[in-house]
Amino acid sequence: MGTFVNKKKLWLDKLGICLSVCCGVHCLATVLFLAIGTTEIWYFIENEQVENLMSIGVLLIGIFALFPSLIAHRSYGLIGLFTLGFVVLKTSELISNIYMKSALLTIGVLLIIGTHYLNIKNKKEHARTIETKKEASGHSA
Repeated sequence: MGTFVNKKKLWLDKLGICLSVCCGVHCLATVLFLAIGTTEIWYFIENEQVENLMSIGVLLIGIFALFPSLIAHRSYGLIGLFTLGFVVLKTSELISNIYMKSALLTIGVLLIIGTHYLNIKNKKEHARTIETKKEASGHSA
């Protein structure tokens, strides 16, 4: 039963990884298509509402996935890493140089994805520790 509860808690981080990848693909595609001059075909990618919704989604999922870990494990490093990734991601929008924009965007997305991955590892390790303690005390389910 502990494994089921553990998997249930991991879905938010996995969703955060998926949304971060989608955000990264969206942003990199925008940069690429603008660079090669096909703005008419891919106008919907440049839509600011889509960009704002993705940013809000990434931020909210990150907060909801990482806040319980912050409370339970005092994992301030993960919150800091996520914040750094989000700031780098949003800063990339202000850069006009395509190469610098792409580099910052990739770094920001990778930091956010890495944060969710580390959070999943922390949750799994915590679940293993609890199971080991239960087995050692003779209270296994």
